[in-house]
Amino acid sequence: MTGAMLLILTSGQARAADGRAGADILGGLRIAKTSDLNFGILLSPSRPGTVRIQADGSRICSGTLICMGSSSAASFTILGRPGERVEIELDRSSVQLTSGNSSTGRLMTATLARSHPWVRLDGGEGRFQIAGSLAVNANQPAGLYRGSFAVTVHYD
Repeated sequence: MTGAMLLILTSGQARAADGRAGADILGGLRIAKTSDLNFGILLSPSRPGTVRIQADGSRICSGTLICMGSSSAASFTILGRPGERVEIELDRSSVQLTSGNSSTGRLMTATLARSHPWVRLDGGEGRFQIAGSLAVNANQPAGLYRGSFAVTVHYD
């Protein structure tokens, strides 16, 4: 047995509803560096070695590398709208450190790592760190090695 149904609406049953539109404009983010990524003072070994700076600032030296002096992870503070999630991006995964001119032997590469890919702005503020690992060549020439990287933050 098959059946059919027919529904007939009359104009008396039509209804209307109002819709709304809105926008929530977020203010800009502010970011400030509170410390640099500092591998410390390193004694150039006769064999290669590695120094790692953890997000908490602790340092691990391996191989015949001797690490002295203070060290730190790079630290940043973000200010923005309370409760919002903010993404953190590095412009590169490594940075070249040079001493004087970048001739052979006066160059080292440090790999970079974010402590978090994002932070929540509790109370309108968030913090994160950039850690790193530096491979030091055997008989690395003495000198003050420097390099730079950029950090970008944006609302998620």
